Amino acid sequence: MALSVGLDFSGHVHAADLPSPMQSEMASESGFEVSIEPLYLWLPGMNGTVGALGQSVDIDLTPIDILSNLGDFLDVLDGLYMGSGEVRYGSFGFIYDVFYLDVSSTAEIDRTVLNGSLDVAFSQVMATLLGSYRAFENDTAHLDLLGGVRINDISMDIDVDLGGGFELSDGASWVDPMFGAKGRMDLNQNWYAKGTALIGGFGVSSDFVWDASANVGYQWNNWLDLYAGFRGTGTDYRSGSFIWDVTQYGPVMGATINLN
Repeated sequence: MALSVGLDFSGHVHAADLPSPMQSEMASESGFEVSIEPLYLWLPGMNGTVGALGQSVDIDLTPIDILSNLGDFLDVLDGLYMGSGEVRYGSFGFIYDVFYLDVSSTAEIDRTVLNGSLDVAFSQVMATLLGSYRAFENDTAHLDLLGGVRINDISMDIDVDLGGGFELSDGASWVDPMFGAKGRMDLNQNWYAKGTALIGGFGVSSDFVWDASANVGYQWNNWLDLYAGFRGTGTDYRSGSFIWDVTQYGPVMGATINLN
């Protein structure tokens, strides 16, 4: 994320890329392993239903729709941030993933994605905080068990009749429990595959939440690796007249910096 995004940092490197004896000694003395991803790129399409104050809207915006209308998407993009990281000590770790998206109009991207004379603007913050436990590890693979929370904050404006009618504004903030696993397997000395799967909600706030990703990466050297893959996440949340029953999915890519 992306939890699937840049949260794994083990892997083989060439001898010339190995850290110096002093660096190795410092890493072994501290016992901590740190990886960060200041910014990754995820192109999330949207499919589902959103609602505010009794008015619901069906949205079907694919990643291809965004790419086909990239100029329009950038025009209505008011804010965007995606970053993640992990700190590990022995078998235990802490993971964070933050996704922020602010779009002033979905109809301006592609008017076919909405039914009727409607437009939706929204601001979304999705922050995931997880503890991890290394359940399995050998020379070429590892598996971590995950547990924590996902914090959501969404504000939404629904414009009925595209500015010629009236606007409905609503928002909600909530927290969902999340559980799952992530793993990585080396394919050869530099290439690797990794993935993450999470489920949550369970009626605590959302009825159900899921998040899954699969990536292939390349260990460039001992402190940097690059990856690309696919991520999807879905949330079914309803509270009063507010509805966020949305699946977001699309290609993802990024670079992980290992600070060991």
